[in-house]
Amino acid sequence: MNVSRRKLMAVTAGTVVAAAGVAGCTGGGTGGGGGPVKTYKNADFYGADGKLKEDFAKQAYFDMLQRFNSPVYEKIRKEMWVADFAVGKFTEVGMGGIFWINDKEGKYLGHEIYLLPGQMIPEHWHVKLDDCAPKAEAWQLRYGAVTLFGEGDPSPEWDKVVPASEKECTTVKHAMVLALGDVAPLNRVEARHFMVAGPQGCIVTEYASYHEGKALRFTNPKIKL
Repeated sequence: MNVSRRKLMAVTAGTVVAAAGVAGCTGGGTGGGGGPVKTYKNADFYGADGKLKEDFAKQAYFDMLQRFNSPVYEKIRKEMWVADFAVGKFTEVGMGGIFWINDKEGKYLGHEIYLLPGQMIPEHWHVKLDDCAPKAEAWQLRYGAVTLFGEGDPSPEWDKVVPASEKECTTVKHAMVLALGDVAPLNRVEARHFMVAGPQGCIVTEYASYHEGKALRFTNPKIKL
């Protein structure tokens, strides 16, 4: 659904509290499960060398899945990848994911996206390459809450949802809050887009054409993946 100010602020209120790591913040996982939402400080995810502690980050996602009563398959434990996009603010900008399949010949992708409370996948888009069409994609909210951002008129209070570290590198400001089970397609290939998790975090299934890493572009020039 296109988001109203009231709807967006309702999501924002919980997201800001969760992202801040306030002790005692609790909430049931929408779409399954319950119990307290674990909170973290950004420093929890980094070692003395400043590098992301990938095993710790993965465990944070495993704990979230268990809270949602979503199965943590052995494949997930072995093949999940995590990223902080070289921003160094994993509690704000980061993700976990697994490619169930990414078939270049068949031109299709099955991808699961995992976001902790308030976490953002930064603004990006997918370009056409000589040997690869631009990526078409759609997202389905399975657990938790998520706000998608893309092209269109700016939504009221959009900036209350986006982490401070990424506001200057955000160009699309039209928000869509998905209901559980909703599927939302990208409005056009090569359009810029991003998403931000709600206060419980989220699990989002992505349906798409083949994903080519070399075709991925980010608005923030400092980001690396």
